[in-house]
Amino acid sequence: MAGSKRIAAALVSIGLLVLLAMVAESSAAGVCNPNALYPCLRAIQGARPPAPSTQCCNVVKSVDKNCMCNQLKSSSFPAQMVNNGLQLPKKCGRTDLRGFRCGRYTFPY
Repeated sequence: MAGSKRIAAALVSIGLLVLLAMVAESSAAGVCNPNALYPCLRAIQGARPPAPSTQCCNVVKSVDKNCMCNQLKSSSFPAQMVNNGLQLPKKCGRTDLRGFRCGRYTFPY
């Protein structure tokens, strides 16, 4: 039983990494950077994630909203993970995404 919980936790962590990797935009190349949001991993894990770090917020503030939106719309990740990701801009003080509609998702006010 404990082994299956560890496997499930590992799979969720891998999914989080993939989601984060797909969301960030590289300012130089204009495409989603697969590593930019890695500092935010802890801030989207679980039912009560810790507050995002300063490093995470710096990245969140620079992410292109269309890149983030496209990745969220096309993901098949657990709702908890997506919901936590949607909260990051608000938690980091990014105001331009308030109420931004992204398919079936809306960034909170």
